[in-house]
Parts: sequence; structure tokens; C-alpha cells
Amino acid sequence: MKLYYDQPARNWHESLPMGNGRLGATVYGGTKKETLALNEDTLWSGYPEKTQKELPEGYLTKVRELTEKREYQKALDYLQDCFKTSEDVQMYIPFGNLCMEMLGEEEISDYHRELCLDTAEVIVAYKNHGAQVEKRCLISRPAQALVYHILSEEAFSLKIYVEGGYPKETSCEAGILKTKGHCPGRVPFTVGEGGSEKAVPVFPEEPEKQGMWYEGWAKVVTDGEVEEAGDALIVKNAKELTLYYDIRTSFNGYDKHPVLEGISPVPLLEKDLTCAEKSYASLRTEHLVEYETYYDRVRLSLGEEEEDRDLRQRLIDFKDHPEDIGLSALLFQYGRYLLIASSRPGTQAANLQGIWNAELVPPWFSDYTININTEMNYWPAGLCNLAEMGEPLVKLCEELAADGKETAKNYFGVNGACSFHNADIWRKTTPADGLAQWNFWPMGYAWLCRNLFDQYLFTEDREYLERIYPVLKENVRFCVESAVHTGKGYAASPATSPENEFFFENAKLTVAQYTENENAIVRNLLRDYLEASAILGIKDELTEKAELVRSQMVPTAIGSEGQILEWNEEFGEVDQHHRHLSHLYELHPGRGITEDTPALYEAARNSLLRRGDEGTGWSLAWKILMWARMKDGAHVGELLNHILRLVEPDGSTHMTGGGVYANMLCAHPPYQIDGNFGYTAGVAESLLQSHAGVIDILPALPTRWTKGEVTGLKARGNITVDITWENSKVEAQLYSDTDKTVSVRIGKEEQAEIELKAGMLYILDGELN
Repeated sequence: MKLYYDQPARNWHESLPMGNGRLGATVYGGTKKETLALNEDTLWSGYPEKTQKELPEGYLTKVRELTEKREYQKALDYLQDCFKTSEDVQMYIPFGNLCMEMLGEEEISDYHRELCLDTAEVIVAYKNHGAQVEKRCLISRPAQALVYHILSEEAFSLKIYVEGGYPKETSCEAGILKTKGHCPGRVPFTVGEGGSEKAVPVFPEEPEKQGMWYEGWAKVVTDGEVEEAGDALIVKNAKELTLYYDIRTSFNGYDKHPVLEGISPVPLLEKDLTCAEKSYASLRTEHLVEYETYYDRVRLSLGEEEEDRDLRQRLIDFKDHPEDIGLSALLFQYGRYLLIASSRPGTQAANLQGIWNAELVPPWFSDYTININTEMNYWPAGLCNLAEMGEPLVKLCEELAADGKETAKNYFGVNGACSFHNADIWRKTTPADGLAQWNFWPMGYAWLCRNLFDQYLFTEDREYLERIYPVLKENVRFCVESAVHTGKGYAASPATSPENEFFFENAKLTVAQYTENENAIVRNLLRDYLEASAILGIKDELTEKAELVRSQMVPTAIGSEGQILEWNEEFGEVDQHHRHLSHLYELHPGRGITEDTPALYEAARNSLLRRGDEGTGWSLAWKILMWARMKDGAHVGELLNHILRLVEPDGSTHMTGGGVYANMLCAHPPYQIDGNFGYTAGVAESLLQSHAGVIDILPALPTRWTKGEVTGLKARGNITVDITWENSKVEAQLYSDTDKTVSVRIGKEEQAEIELKAGMLYILDGELN
């Protein structure tokens, strides 16, 4: 599969992303000037800093009392006054652009460029004055470097240099182009209306206030001549060239000052660029062996033919010709490719933009937004057979614990750990600056735990469960100690529903006594923790308390129009079509609303209909997953098509009109990668579900997908599933490493109980009806 174009990228949103989890680039594919926008996953502003805020004594009790008395305006005003001038997260910043500029006149014909998902390689080919030129680029995980190869029938000359990003110094030393710089220190950012940011990056002279140092090195191997030209390398009379590039930083851990306690990038760069002793072909072979181990696990075919047709034009045409279902399969596999490229064991977790950011002050700082977005990044990991790519998320969760414990104690006066909605590389857990509408929501850490435990359900790896158990435990401790017993049961109180508002007495308000979202997160956390404890044979005072709170939680409520209630009262909705679906957490990613809870299941359907089918890119992806769990293939298909609408970059932020850019990265707008991952997870959920104790085969197949085949998906229980279908005929193959009994259902057929034998295929035939 490939992303294919017949012209170079005109802007960043048309360039093609590559990565090895740590090092990232987007490739423009220019002929006269090739541009690679570079990133490194530890390149962040700031340094570790305590951001705990001194709060008025008894503030939480006062807010709880005000909400209990329905004095919501006073509760909001008081809470926002307590939280004002909170410090926001630091930002993920770009390195800049690596440029290769051809010297001399050009006459270009027969141009094309492509990103081959099967090989994780960008290929650019064209003729210059009739002579064939081929350029190939990959970012190798084994070699830990970017490798760019040019092969031309006629000799060429070019200039290699670095531009853009924050101020840097570039020079040549012993034939190596070396670029050195340092990140801004800590910046008091403010998020404005519509997600716009105000930031004044600072570069203090005091070492203790400086941001991390970094270096990027380029080395060239060629049959031509190489000259040093100050801040550039000049290559002359070459027919073949291989450029090796890497970036390293002084980052030495989330709790280490990158200047006072940082590491030198130099030894790592010296080691990484020893790969220049190998040819492009040799490095490509090593790269493919490693990459294909993960990518080849899952294949999806919808009966379409591979198209060597300009992808931007295909997206334009798709609006009137949605029968091009090959785009759906392409975007599905693209999401798997992007996860492999942006998240690997030992790297940082994929942030709001994965690892690809070209802006000095990126939207929402390209942080870890943990009230949906970071979690969505990892929804494909288990289902799409990429469990290893979830390791950085586990590491992030482990590292949130230290500050999370202080936040729990300081803001809520309880033990355990929690985090508000924004985190960064320094593992900040305190509230962001701004309004309670987004900054008073301490459930980010607990939501991340849902990802962690669900990953266990897919792999059944006991060592992994033992690793994540302490994280679950600290979050449970926070939730049970901070829970308040209302007249209807235990609840997280006071509470908000992420970024949403309600009407009360003609005012737009955000802080309620409790919300379905926060309670649902607690319910799922307690269920997961108790299940994990039973598996590990743990029973203690905390498990008993967790069971007590779980059994007496405020239940999910249904409103007068048959909808799930979002707040503790049936308030008027400020925005009925709000992008967040937070009150439907129990439907997805939770597992508390299923066909086995028919009243809630129907109420969830009504709520989805009320929310509508518009939204940001990631919101559309979440709706795909929700409708898949409603087993409504027609609705899933409509939303899949919504995401495949071409969005032109205009530099502004929108809360509707999500889709994809020409490079198929998700448009919020602006760019956020979560929608790509949510789309991939949504396609997989339409083909296979297992969250409700039954392996559902083709539970929400889109109407147009009358023929297809998918191999390698995972059901919970570490079961590999292959599915082939044509019209209504279905064949499924199930494979398990261990003996087990499972329930399986094809479409709407009656479920059947089958015995899986370790290492043996079980073939099941059925029919969709």
C-alpha cells in the first residue's frame, strides 16, 4: 500500500511522515530543493519544575457544598479564582529543516513520489533533462538514523544545509555538518479561545533556567566531491549519494535538569553515524527485517485495486465518488504505520502530533492531552496487533506517579495519584492555566489506566500486569479516598465533563456536583483493578474498599428524552453537538454499556443521534468507534467517509469540519494525530469486537464493504483472528497459543461456544443476516 502523488509537497500538510519512534521527519519530495522537516521525541522546552499551587484551606469542601446546594455559579467562580495563574505544560518543538538544494537548471518530467507503507520508505522519481533520478528515504530503527539516497543517470551537484526552527549554529567539522542549539527555557504559556496559544519563548543566560541542548549531524558518502562551505556541505559531480542524519538531545530523564544533569549528545551521534559504513541497500535490508515484523502482522483488503493515482485528487474525487473504498483500507494501514513510526519501546509516548511538528509554538503545545487524545493514540495497539508500541504509554504512566501523588495530596488531601488534563515530558500533573471548563478535571491518569488494563486483556501477559498494577493501585487509592457519598451513591465530586458547558439559571456553567464522565472513569478503573487483583491473587484493605465504592457508585442516569445524562441534573445543553462524547465513556472505551444493558444501550444510541455526525477529526473517529459498538455498519460507513474529506490548511482552528489533509494526517483542524489512530481502531472495531465477553465477527460491517479479507487482528484473550467475507458468506479463523473456551458470533447470528486448542486453527463459517 502506498500514498502516491504526482507532484512535490507544496506545504507541510502535503509532506510525508516517517519515523523510528524517536527520530521523525516529513519529506517534501522537492526536485530543486528537497526539504525534510525534522523532529526528535525528547526535544521539548523547559525543565523539571514543581508546579504545585498553594490553595485556600478547605477550598474543596466549599465547592462541594456549593454544588450540593445547587449554587453552581458561585462554585465555578470560586474554583476558578482558586486555580487562576496555574502554569501550563511545556511544548514539543521542531528541530528545523534539513535541505538538499540541487545546483544548476532543471527540466522536470515524469515526476511521482510515494510513501510505501509496506516498506516504510519514501520514494521520489523523475527525469531531469531526460535523465532518470531516484531518491529514497527511510528512518531506521536498528541504525537509529535517517538515511537518504540519491541515484542519478547524470552527474549532479547539491548543497546540504539546515534552516528553520529556533536559532542554531551550524558548521562543518571533518566532513560532518553539525548543527547545535538549545530549546527555550520554561515559558508561561496561555491557551486562548479556539486553542490559540500565546507564548514568548525565552533563552535565559542562567544554566538553571535554560532548556535542553541538542545537536544534529549529517554525514555524506558519495562518488562525487564533498566540500565544506561554512554552514553547508557542497557535493559536486555525483551520480550517487547517501546522506546519514541523526539528532540527539541532552535529555536525561523526566526528573533530571537537561543542562545541569543532562547528557552529551555527542557520543550517541558518533555511535549512530557509524551506520555510514554501510550502504543504503544494506541498511534498507536491516530496516525491512525489523519493520515488517510489526507491520506485516495485519493485512486488510476490501477487494480494491492498488491505485497509482494522485492521492490528493483521489480525496477530492471521493466527495462525489465514495465507492473508492480503497482509501478506507489505506487510511487504516496508515494508522498502523504511524503508530510504529511514532511509538516504540524506549521512546517517548506519541504526543498530540505523534512525533511530527514543524511549528515553533504548536497547537496546544503538541502536549499529552489526556482527557481523550493521548488515550486515543493507543486504541489501535491491542486490536491491531501492535502491543509492543504501547510500552511508551506504560512508561509515561509510571513516570506520572511522582508528581501525581503530590497533586492528589495538595489538591484533594488524599493518598494515591491523579493528573489533570495536560501532561508533558516533565510529567506535570497539575491543572493547566485557563478555565475550569478544561482545567478542573483530575481524571486523566485514571483514564490512562483503562488503556493499560485493556492492553493486558489483549495479551494476557502476567509480567505486564504485574508491571502496571502499581499504577492502577495508586489511581484507585486516589479515587476511593476522594469519592463523596451523595444521596444517590458514591461520586467524584465536584466534577466537570471535559470542555463542555451546561445552562443553569440562564448562565453557562461547567462545575457540577458530579458528572457521568468522571463517575464512569472511576467505575471502569475499579472494575479493572478488581479484575487485575483477582488474577494476581491480591486481596487487601484497598480491594475491599474498591469493591464497596464500586458497588455503591452513582449509576448512569437516563434523561427525559431517553439520553444518557451528562451531569448530576438534566441541565440545558449549551452545545448539543459538542465534540466530546464524554458522557458515553461506558460505551467506549469503557465496557459498562453493552447489549447486555439494553436500556442504557438504547440511551447511548439516542445520545449519539443527539450529538450528530459532525465534529473535529478525532471526534469523528470516536463516533466511528461508538457506532461500531452500536453494531450499526451503515452509520460507521457514513462516518468513515466523513473523515476521508480533504481539508485544506488555513492556519486556523475549527471545532467542526474534521477530515484529513493531502498527506492523510488527521485534520482537527489543525493537525492532530489522534484522529488517525482513532480511525484505525474504528475500522478494526467494525470488523472485530471482544470487549463484552463475546468474539464478534463483522459486528458493524460498512454497507459498501461487500467483499474483503482481514488477517491478524487480535481479540481479547490473545486470540488472533482472520476473516474473509463475500456478500453474506463469512469464514473466520481463530488461533490461540493456549487452550481456552470462547464464545463467538458472526454478525447477528446466535453466539456459539467453541474450544480452541493451543497452536491449532479453528475455522468457523457463517452468514451475515
